[in-house]
Amino acid sequence: MACLCEQVAGTDIEVSPTCIDHLWIFQNLEAEEIEALSREALRKKSTTGQALLLQGDPTDEMFLIKGGRVKLSKVLEVGTELTLDIRKAGDFVGENMFSEEGHYPVSAYCLEDTLSCGFSRSQFEQLVLQHPEVGMQIIKNLSERNTWLTRRLGSLAVTNIEDRL
Repeated sequence: MACLCEQVAGTDIEVSPTCIDHLWIFQNLEAEEIEALSREALRKKSTTGQALLLQGDPTDEMFLIKGGRVKLSKVLEVGTELTLDIRKAGDFVGENMFSEEGHYPVSAYCLEDTLSCGFSRSQFEQLVLQHPEVGMQIIKNLSERNTWLTRRLGSLAVTNIEDRL
């Protein structure tokens, strides 16, 4: 199946070859499930300065950045804005949608014209109801990611720099 994002981007935005099936959250899905996800994905073209998501807004969408760059920032209670990360084509934003926390902890602003491909919460829930294997595999992938992060955090807790390396 050809990437539909290239049609939406036109010649304005260089599109990454990374697609939904390359994201760790969707690893090990069958071809039929990947095709269903790709077919239903929302493609969104955003301009420089436009917000993909805002800190404090309900976690209603998640996006794969297909082209462009996005700044993740957080405004602290004292009003200071911290830039936490710059995401590029092939990266993922809005993964908080999988949690029940309810609100985005950061904002994501386009640093240049950006093309994203993703899902709304309700749309994704419908996809999982139609393809339960997708939900089961995501649970497995999240569990594996949690294990990996726990191990990584444990290695950072070692006080001796030589042991950490």
